[in-house]
Amino acid sequence: MSDKTNLEIVQEAYAAFGRGDMPALLAGVDPQPEWEHAGPREIPWAGSFHDHEGVTKFFAALGGEAEFEVFEPRTFVVQGDRVVVLGFERARSKRTGRMYETHWAHAFTLADGKITQFREYTDTAAIARALRKR
Repeated sequence: MSDKTNLEIVQEAYAAFGRGDMPALLAGVDPQPEWEHAGPREIPWAGSFHDHEGVTKFFAALGGEAEFEVFEPRTFVVQGDRVVVLGFERARSKRTGRMYETHWAHAFTLADGKITQFREYTDTAAIARALRKR
């Protein structure tokens, strides 16, 4: 069990993402998480992932397709084993060159010092439009 708070664990995951440090990010994730990002097939990182390999594939697809100009976790709400983060991103599709902007909510559940569940709620239509080949 970790001495860190759930808020600190989630904040460290964002910091690791920002540095591109996948081992540090995965250190805070349970070996068998439920990791979900809804969306149509145009979004390569959409889907459900259930282990560290899956989470790594999620971030590889995200990094392979989106170049972030802005990625801002803005508000953190903590209640028991849950942390909800409200944020904003602006990114360019590496494939099409088109930009998208979206506000998002990330919902985390933690147990024993690890992230056990992640769900992203965002404007998937805006993302898909930017990624879609015309």
